[in-house]
Amino acid sequence: MDYIRNLFDLKPLLLVLALLTASCAEAETFVEGRHYQLLDSPTTTSNPSKIEVVEVFWIGCNHCYALESYIEGWERSLPSDVNFWKSHATWNEMLKTHARLFYTAKSLGVEDSAIPAAFNAFHRERRMLTGNTELEYFFKGLGVDRDRYRGVSKSFGVENSIRQADRRMKDWKITGVPTLIVNGKYKVSATREVGTNRILEVVDFLIEKERNSL
Repeated sequence: MDYIRNLFDLKPLLLVLALLTASCAEAETFVEGRHYQLLDSPTTTSNPSKIEVVEVFWIGCNHCYALESYIEGWERSLPSDVNFWKSHATWNEMLKTHARLFYTAKSLGVEDSAIPAAFNAFHRERRMLTGNTELEYFFKGLGVDRDRYRGVSKSFGVENSIRQADRRMKDWKITGVPTLIVNGKYKVSATREVGTNRILEVVDFLIEKERNSL
């Protein structure tokens, strides 16, 4: 009986040890240099009162297309202290044309419908979304008439957004997409170590890391 009683007395201690072990295992799940990178030069965020997450993407990227289904549910469940937004890649003229599409859609207030429509047009319908007529037709499908599209797509605001996106690419040394930047400090990319289906787990880990450091 004393032996059984002693076992019950140990239960609280065993529970604490189990929780500590689980906590340590979680803390070691993702490692700098293997699952994420620390930026050489941290950049300022758009809202210092929140933890910022920026997804650098390209409409024509298969991995970005695959990640989007994860992003949609993840973004809806984000806590109020996290600020998430997208930045389009700008490596070449084709990507800059797609960046113009993206920032035009943002300026017109149709970003939420334009992103899935653009992914669908490129990856399912095999439309390149680069020709003027093709882009006018694309925006017409979003309820934007040709003259309105033309005026906004060449506006100073859109041109400036593309320049800023290009500068972010250089500041963050983006070499592939999708890449997510957490609070201007950490870079997370889809790799052999971190598949598309786990990239947001690493981001969540870094969000918590930043939250605990405040």
